[in-house]
Amino acid sequence: MAQDKDGVVLKSGKFKVKNKTSSIQAQIAFEDYLKRKLNMFSKLIVNSCKEDNISTIFGDIFGKDNPFGF
Repeated sequence: MAQDKDGVVLKSGKFKVKNKTSSIQAQIAFEDYLKRKLNMFSKLIVNSCKEDNISTIFGDIFGKDNPFGF
């Protein structure tokens, strides 16, 4: 949930962050994204965070950070 300085909810729901190695890195990247996109954004409240291990494995192998270039 994204809130402004007065506690008003700006965005709420489930979000998926890709190509991050840990849940904390994903949360920080998402917070940075919200700061850029929402002018009134103040804080991010995370109720739960679930790592998608299968997509993480395939994202590391076939993703943009692939050291083998395929």
